Amino acid sequence: MTSGRAAAASRRLPGGGNALLALAFAVAAAAVAVVAHSASWAGWVTAAVAGAAVAWWRTRPTLALLAGFAMYAADLLLGTVPAPVFLPLVLLFAATVVLGRRPVAYAVLAAGYALAVSVPVPGWDAPTLASAVGLAAWFLVLAVAAELVRVRRQARQAREAELAGEARTRREQALRRAGDERLRIARDLHDVLAHQLALITVQANAGLALLPRDPQAVEQALTAIKDAGNSALGEVRAVLDALRAPESGHVPYRPSPRLSQPGDLAELLDGARAAGLRVATEIEDALPSLPVPVDQAAYRIAQEAVTNAIRHAGAGATVGLRLSCADDRLELTVTDDGGGSPRGGASGGGNGLPGMRERATAFGGALTTGPVPGGGYRVAAVLPVGSAW
Repeated sequence: MTSGRAAAASRRLPGGGNALLALAFAVAAAAVAVVAHSASWAGWVTAAVAGAAVAWWRTRPTLALLAGFAMYAADLLLGTVPAPVFLPLVLLFAATVVLGRRPVAYAVLAAGYALAVSVPVPGWDAPTLASAVGLAAWFLVLAVAAELVRVRRQARQAREAELAGEARTRREQALRRAGDERLRIARDLHDVLAHQLALITVQANAGLALLPRDPQAVEQALTAIKDAGNSALGEVRAVLDALRAPESGHVPYRPSPRLSQPGDLAELLDGARAAGLRVATEIEDALPSLPVPVDQAAYRIAQEAVTNAIRHAGAGATVGLRLSCADDRLELTVTDDGGGSPRGGASGGGNGLPGMRERATAFGGALTTGPVPGGGYRVAAVLPVGSAW
């Protein structure tokens, strides 16, 4: 409450610089009144009030202009020479045109001109046609000067607003890019760790089951666990390196795996075989060169689908991967027959299917998932390859 009152008071009262300016105008106006032989107290008071009104030229320009004009009119009605109020009145008129209400400012200018050419001033020559035309010319110059200042001020404010809008847009774009990058990293970490940890869990359970009767199989399971762990660590290190040097053009680690690369696809399927699944592939012989983002997204979708088959279908199941490209569309289908025996372990956190769908829709594609009649599960993704170049 106190801070609100202080803020309101600060808006009502002039700043220190304006107060000093008003004091200077008041003193100057009073001095001019003395020089102009306006020795009456009324002339001194009107001159000082008109000068003091300058203090509000920024915060209340219209009110200050009306106060200055009232002092000018009072000088004429009292028979006092109005010369001391002219200078503050000029400043207040310009301030009202630039900062306040222009109709009021021009109404005051017209009223002031009418008073100047119709009311005689003590000690001055009576208004003539020549003096009226000359005064009109000076008033026109004053109005043009005030309008030029107003137009330049509005242009500067428009430019500042444009620059502020551009800066705000850049900040929003940077935040959006950062959010997209965080989402991409989160998806990559989920896909990598979920796949490798699923392999580790399956092999660990198999090793425990085989430990009493087949030491050689246990050794194979432990080797698979070691390989999966090393692969997961390598992928995590790659992501962390990218986070540490996001603007570096140097890539100290291998790029993200791609489905069209035989070595990457073979590594993925070997992991499924090591987990006890049978793998059947159907890959079109003449796949075109795929855009890198689509290629990487397709690999992650296949990886997550195979991971789900390892986790839910289990050892002994058959997983089939079909890959083809027609009409500028990459079609990927991963199906398991559900005929295995899951060995248990930690279940997923529910991020796999949403992550696959996000990857597909990011390129204008689509993802369909669901059970297969007779048992099993199917994941089918369609990714446009022409719009991602």
